[in-house]
Amino acid sequence: MKDPEPIVPPAPPPDRPLPAATAPPKRRLTRRRLLQLVGGATVVGLAAECGRVVAGPNAHTVIPGRVYRTAQLSPGQLEAFIAEKGIRTVINLRGVGLTMPWYWNECRVTHAANVNQEDITLSAKRLPAPAEVQRLIDVLDHTEYPLVIHCQRGADRTGLAATIVRLLFTPDTLAAARRQLSPRYAHLPVGRTAVMGQFFDYYERYLAERGETHAPERLRRWVNTTYCPGPYRAELRLLTPPQFPAQRGFTFTIRATNTAIEPWRFTPGAGSGLRLCYTLTDPTGQPIYRGYAGFWARWVHPGEFLDIVCGVPPLPAGAYQLHSDLHDIEPIELLTTAFVQYGSEPLEIPIDVI
Repeated sequence: MKDPEPIVPPAPPPDRPLPAATAPPKRRLTRRRLLQLVGGATVVGLAAECGRVVAGPNAHTVIPGRVYRTAQLSPGQLEAFIAEKGIRTVINLRGVGLTMPWYWNECRVTHAANVNQEDITLSAKRLPAPAEVQRLIDVLDHTEYPLVIHCQRGADRTGLAATIVRLLFTPDTLAAARRQLSPRYAHLPVGRTAVMGQFFDYYERYLAERGETHAPERLRRWVNTTYCPGPYRAELRLLTPPQFPAQRGFTFTIRATNTAIEPWRFTPGAGSGLRLCYTLTDPTGQPIYRGYAGFWARWVHPGEFLDIVCGVPPLPAGAYQLHSDLHDIEPIELLTTAFVQYGSEPLEIPIDVI
């Protein structure tokens, strides 16, 4: 029996070429895909910038080559920033923090670099005191440039100062300058930090009342002669003769006149509102008694006054000093602000217990 012959496939006709390998289909970049790629890149970029602003140095240029703004920098970051920008002045808006490591670290860096350090006391949760705004402008007028301005986060106080810089030294309108107080720099105009923008609301109102637009000399005039931090200004006067009997409780009356531009609000109970705080000290300055008065529901409008009766327990005979001031109490945030912190004059007068 013969072996089967192998089966050989027929050859293709000579006029028909072998089929080529099929290439995978090309993917088209659709508009939707393009938008997805652009959106993803934007999100990544925004996230990186948000991290730099919120968690990083929050460093920005206010006026190219002259003024910069940052958060509180570490000693190494500050050294590098001074060297990179040729900084000649550091304006610290956090005040003199003698018990704070960050303050001494900053002093060491500025001293070693032989640059100026100017300390301005502002709060992110309070309207700035007139004297501190005046001092800030005086520093800006007379210090060496380039300079850098900073607070803790570089957002609120620094935004206020940067807006003042733009108003004084650029042709910006008030609206344009106020962009320095925006989420771009981590400032959110909500809660207590909204008072940073309120400062410029007062300035805008001042201009509107006079039919004027912003000019640098008008900002200087307003700050030096007119600016009042909302309701935080008073005239206090003792109506009772400053002599009281020893070993007996006594009362005295203080007249509080509203010399501010907004009304005062007194409230009953332990909630928020205004209180009159009064303290008696002995000749060595030691507090002997502290009390609060004004626990009632009352509005006091600008130009009006309120007579407040204050009680004191029995005291031994002697010479004492009475110190009294209005306080704004916010128990939720554990924040108590004395009017003197805004530049208002407290009542300070000697009294005799005989």
